[in-house]
Amino acid sequence: MKNAFFYHIENLIDYKNVKILVAVSGGVDSMVLIDLLNKIDCHFSVAHCNFCLRGSESDSDEQFVSLITQSKNIELFTKRFNTEIYAKNHNISIQMAARQLRYEWFGQLKKEHDFNYIATAHHYDDSVETVILNIIRGTGIAGLHGIQPNKDGLIRPLINFHKKNILQYAAEHDIDYREDSSNINDKYLRNKIRNKIIPLMEEINPSVITSIGEMVVKINSIEKIYREAIEQKKEKLLSFDDNQYIIDIPSLLSETMPQQILYEIMLDFGFLDVDAVFKSLSSESGKEFFSSDFYMVKDRNSLIISKPILTKEMVIESEFSQLEDSLGIALSTKCVKDINIDNSSKKVMYIDYEKLHFPLTIRPWKNGDKFIPLGMKGFKKISDYFIDQKFSLIKKKQTYLMISNNDIVCIIGERLDDRFKLVQNSKKVYIVTI
Repeated sequence: MKNAFFYHIENLIDYKNVKILVAVSGGVDSMVLIDLLNKIDCHFSVAHCNFCLRGSESDSDEQFVSLITQSKNIELFTKRFNTEIYAKNHNISIQMAARQLRYEWFGQLKKEHDFNYIATAHHYDDSVETVILNIIRGTGIAGLHGIQPNKDGLIRPLINFHKKNILQYAAEHDIDYREDSSNINDKYLRNKIRNKIIPLMEEINPSVITSIGEMVVKINSIEKIYREAIEQKKEKLLSFDDNQYIIDIPSLLSETMPQQILYEIMLDFGFLDVDAVFKSLSSESGKEFFSSDFYMVKDRNSLIISKPILTKEMVIESEFSQLEDSLGIALSTKCVKDINIDNSSKKVMYIDYEKLHFPLTIRPWKNGDKFIPLGMKGFKKISDYFIDQKFSLIKKKQTYLMISNNDIVCIIGERLDDRFKLVQNSKKVYIVTI
């Protein structure tokens, strides 16, 4: 097994020139992993989580790992978690709470101590169990590829080895390890799969673990082809312009499997309800969707995606006021004679300071708003201006106005009101940059 392990990790990472943080529970899998890493002269440290779920047994696991690492002169990090309270406060299962706690801590250690990788002792059987678990829960193609050997700085050096190989290695090399009593508790779904479902499947096919593993290898190859095709479709259907992503609906609907392609595009932005979005493609403009990081709206023949749109009002008390960085608007005041006026870009607006009355307000536009566009003499509704300039629904929502004494000073980044323009005797300029 040592030679096979050496071959696998050599192809996985440049193990001689990196620092690895190894997650060690004290069980046979993780104890075999640190033994093998020691034998190939790998630079690694150990992290042990005490989730305080099994009383004295959890504490004994921690003491055991501490003794083993001391005897092998391996750097050890340990941390205790109140897992039950965390799970209750976040309304999640104990298993999910433990997962979130350990990987958050591992990430902190990786950053603080400059580790290149985090290694876990997941093996071949774990990967098969994950596939079965995903099938039970319902999954797309990504749920069928099992546990990946190297993903986002997380490596699994034992992923090619069956559990029986690991147990055999431990016996042959007299490796001490701890048995986790919770592994026989079938209240956990993964344990139920391991202890009940897989034995039933083995009655039908004694080699079911190997068979599913071989299927996973094939699915990984299929997924690579699928991903390449999806990326090509994304390049064709998704464009980026003026800080917005645009999906062309007619082009999307001309594809063989438009809903599946839409689903893959949406995932990149955190949108999950593909049925609702796909249904909106044949509806009137204006249907909105929200994810944690993005906003999407159906506008005529496009789906437009942008960063979340701010809707609050902001007050500028004086010329020295600063706005939130997230708004992307900068304010400054200068003497006219000290600057070169450049009206070639809408992103910089020059306002006659003497015509302003503080406090000013920055807010989204409202129905009924009107102003006198620069160069014109009469009022024009903001809504009509948007129509003339062919503003999309999302651009309308992103548009802010500057207000002085109930008068619109400008559509920020778009058009100045003629009443606030610089004139020949202007002395001081208020500059708005977006």
